[in-house]
Amino acid sequence: MALKLPKIQLGPKPKKWDLFALAVLVLAAVLAAISWRTARAQLPGLSPSSSFTSLVVALQLAICTVSLLLLGKTAKQGTLWGNLAAVGGMLAGLSGVLLAAALWVAA
Repeated sequence: MALKLPKIQLGPKPKKWDLFALAVLVLAAVLAAISWRTARAQLPGLSPSSSFTSLVVALQLAICTVSLLLLGKTAKQGTLWGNLAAVGGMLAGLSGVLLAAALWVAA
């Protein structure tokens, strides 16, 4: 007597925009990690470079904006994974903006 397990389905296949939202989420997390590493690696008497922090702030703002636009696209398609990835990218981008802005003030 064989035991049959139910087939688990996680939902529909991810669409193109879901993958874009996931890529933006990963990029936002990488830039936030770079900001954290820069903040932690600073020696007590040194301040981070102003041009580097302004570049990171601009990149994080761009990522946050792109992620918000992707949220509109994935919400129109009605895909849960794309919506979650877009919101995660937006939050990671915004936290990176806040950290980079704090570094900018410290510079």
